[in-house]
Amino acid sequence: MMEPSRSQYASLGDVHSDFAPFIPSLNKIFKRIWTPDDVNQLRCNFQSSRSQISGVPTEGFEITHRMISISDGASIELRIYRPTIAAHGQDNSRRPLLFVAHGGGWVVGDHESEGPMSRLICVKNQAVVVSVLFRRAPESQFPIPFNDVYDAYKWTVNHADELGFNPRMIILGGSSAGANLVAGLALKLREEKALTGVVVGQLLNIPVLCHPDFFPHEKHELCSYDQNAQSPTVNGERMRWFWDQYYPHPTASMFASPLLARNFEGLPATLIQVAGMDPLRDEGLAYAEELKSAGIPVDVRIYPGVPHGFTFASQLDFTTQYFQTMVSWTSKILDGKSGSPTSCGLACNYQP
Repeated sequence: MMEPSRSQYASLGDVHSDFAPFIPSLNKIFKRIWTPDDVNQLRCNFQSSRSQISGVPTEGFEITHRMISISDGASIELRIYRPTIAAHGQDNSRRPLLFVAHGGGWVVGDHESEGPMSRLICVKNQAVVVSVLFRRAPESQFPIPFNDVYDAYKWTVNHADELGFNPRMIILGGSSAGANLVAGLALKLREEKALTGVVVGQLLNIPVLCHPDFFPHEKHELCSYDQNAQSPTVNGERMRWFWDQYYPHPTASMFASPLLARNFEGLPATLIQVAGMDPLRDEGLAYAEELKSAGIPVDVRIYPGVPHGFTFASQLDFTTQYFQTMVSWTSKILDGKSGSPTSCGLACNYQP
């Protein structure tokens, strides 16, 4: 496939013919869901509107929950997935780890927001998965959710033997705001020299990577907020609302806006999945460009003509591809860690 230039990004926002039939129902769903004046109702609405994703395992794993104390004295919950069926020849005590922060604009969402990804990678990739239930905005604003994720990660690594994973084979993963939190976590770990040789990948699905007020227009194009102002799920206005809940008086912090990092050297191999009708599209592609320029292996999967959260349309072929790509990329990264050659071309339809 021909590589799109920045001037071609806008075409990615044209409605895909396979998605067009879903627009009326999604508009109806999100009109009902969207209650920004009542955050608790908004949370309930999102929770009750989850779609069932076909092909997600219902067995082959066990789930436990653990309350942990964190640095400011609060307690937060972890959900831990462990495979129950051993892969042939695998040392069950040294499995890889997927450390997950959930999506939901820092405001809504919970463990189950990343349930399909967590179950798939637990079973298909034989990984321990730890999901963190960070405190949410607007009650807890930046940097509290970020600090929760950082503290939960440190606790998890310190309990590697108990949880049964290899502390030098870790992937950070999340969707939307969760991807924002783990991308920021990777930068913090790099600063602490606790990234290289420990974290082997970051899995960023439809990621939030830069506050729009601080977007580096001198380096990258940002038209996706305006172009997708009427997107049927998360549009530009709604994304700004989420930012206002999370970080009402923003600064150019790289832990809130990872695209603003001084450099991108030393970050792990990365998968970025973006949706063409998403206001976040251009920052995802900009982040991929920065990683590629820094020599970081980066795989990009673009789903043209579908909005943020398009997996609400569970029957869409792109939804199946979205989850299959996570599993395939994770397998590639873990094989590479074991010494097999890796290639940036897996599951990609764009290379920056």
